Amino acid sequence: MILQQRPRGDSLPMTSMSQEDVKSALSPYHSQLKQVVADGYDEWQRVSDFRARSGYSPVLYSRTMANYVFDAIARNAQKTFSRDKTVRIRQETQTVKFIFAGKVIVRFKKGDDDHLGKNIPTQAVLDYLDPQQTLPGFPPEAAKVEIVWSANDIGTGIEEVLVVARDGNASLWSYSIDDDASESAGSGVLPFPDGSRLGGFSPLVVVKPRKSERESE
Repeated sequence: MILQQRPRGDSLPMTSMSQEDVKSALSPYHSQLKQVVADGYDEWQRVSDFRARSGYSPVLYSRTMANYVFDAIARNAQKTFSRDKTVRIRQETQTVKFIFAGKVIVRFKKGDDDHLGKNIPTQAVLDYLDPQQTLPGFPPEAAKVEIVWSANDIGTGIEEVLVVARDGNASLWSYSIDDDASESAGSGVLPFPDGSRLGGFSPLVVVKPRKSERESE
């Protein structure tokens, strides 16, 4: 079943914020946003290492990894921002959203090949991806963006963390979160524990199927 977007006349239009406006509002939090993603992925790698050392077979589906990392990121982000009075945390069924400085609504997503968050097209998702739709309980003037992460090709670390504004399936704009304090700022890859820290075992890697195979699923 294909869900249709609600007519935009059903609610007041949200104020459009430019990339520069959103980046300015989020810049005080960039380092923390990037770190909660890195820590979430690191937790998954440690769990993967434990599974490998315990003789468990690799997970079969990439969504298993994506779901675990999302859960870890959500927990890390709530812990990180829970004492920050400039950040509101909104718990919802199966997800969590963050409102930074009353200006930008954020949710975390694993990116696809087009650097867009992967979504099941529920009405709530369609509303979030429509820049003109307001969300109940959120500031009507706030921008809605996704913090989108992607791993490197061999699954040993986070390759990029992006802030993405969308209109449905189209990207309006995006920018990479650059953390100058990070030791890996020049490489674009976040640090990952070395072999000695993981007991000599390689991390469990979920092999990405070719694009043609994904499209046939």
